[in-house]
Amino acid sequence: MTRSKVDQIIMAIFKEAEVAVEMDARRPYRRVTEESRVRIVARREGGNTFQAIADEFNINIKTVQAVIAKWNRHRTIQNLHKIGRPPKLDDRTRRRLVRMVQTNEVSTAAQLAQVATSQLKIPISPTTARAMLHEEGVKALHTIPKPLLTLEHKRQRLEFAQAHARWTVDDWKQVIFSDETVITAYAVNPYKIVWTKHVEGLNPRLVVPAVQGGGSKMMVWGCISKYGFHDLALLEGSVNAEAYITTLTNHLLPVIEDYFQGQEIVFQHDGATIHTAHATRAFLATNNIRVLEWPPHSPDLNIIEHAWHYMKMEIYKLLPAKSKDDLWSKAESIMQTMWNPDMTAKITRLYENMPNRIEAILAADGGNTKY
Repeated sequence: MTRSKVDQIIMAIFKEAEVAVEMDARRPYRRVTEESRVRIVARREGGNTFQAIADEFNINIKTVQAVIAKWNRHRTIQNLHKIGRPPKLDDRTRRRLVRMVQTNEVSTAAQLAQVATSQLKIPISPTTARAMLHEEGVKALHTIPKPLLTLEHKRQRLEFAQAHARWTVDDWKQVIFSDETVITAYAVNPYKIVWTKHVEGLNPRLVVPAVQGGGSKMMVWGCISKYGFHDLALLEGSVNAEAYITTLTNHLLPVIEDYFQGQEIVFQHDGATIHTAHATRAFLATNNIRVLEWPPHSPDLNIIEHAWHYMKMEIYKLLPAKSKDDLWSKAESIMQTMWNPDMTAKITRLYENMPNRIEAILAADGGNTKY
């Protein structure tokens, strides 16, 4: 290419650049100046390689390729105007829609789209509404049933955590955790979807009261230790202190004798009336069983809750029980499969997690935790 031809190209580019700058001076090219882009095109037209041009201008070779590609395709060195429709939702509208889901005015993306269309006269689809919420950091999460804690409950929970803050995993492995639970013929789902932003710890917007139900049901007692998941006891009729003592005699004492064989143990149960009754305390004292004083409303500290979940999920895989007797039969069958290395490993991990639970109580000043 002759020198005069190159000069003509440079003059043409400069002329095109001057016109474009006057039309859109608010959109400067932030990495490569107008003059540099003109010279990059001239160098390329003069036969220089991309790498040679990149080295000369001390820029990335891909930048050179982008400038040349834009010139070859559009005959311009200017930033191209964005194409496509402008967004339907401005920042103010987006904030208003986010507030609607966070204050429970609407609970689904479909409802939000309907409100935007009918009230704000901005027709959007549920897909657009859902995408907008995700862009704003709002996600649909399951609500979580948690106990209602008073200031006194929080105080007692905090004191318990402070008293056991130095307990090691080995200390916790001395504890036999116990509890009663209701098993239903059908799975009861207390969860629902709530749109909310991520927060540290337990999000209070995810907490809802638990709901009982599910057809035939029964109450059972059980316990776990570092050795695994122990047998269940069916609780029938009105359970009083006498019936509870019978349960402990038939199920707790054998666990202590057969598995711990003289090792020091600590027995955990909550503050239910039958647990704190004078007769129950006398029974435990007579048998030299040390009791772990337990704070109220603290299922997040009792790792047997997870063991109950494991067991119930296996029961709900079976056909629904037609009667209470049928339900008990299914529970007994499932318990035969719960004493296995996999379940024991899960329970071991729960014990190893106890220091983290104590830390969570301390961090929450005695309030609910994510456990």
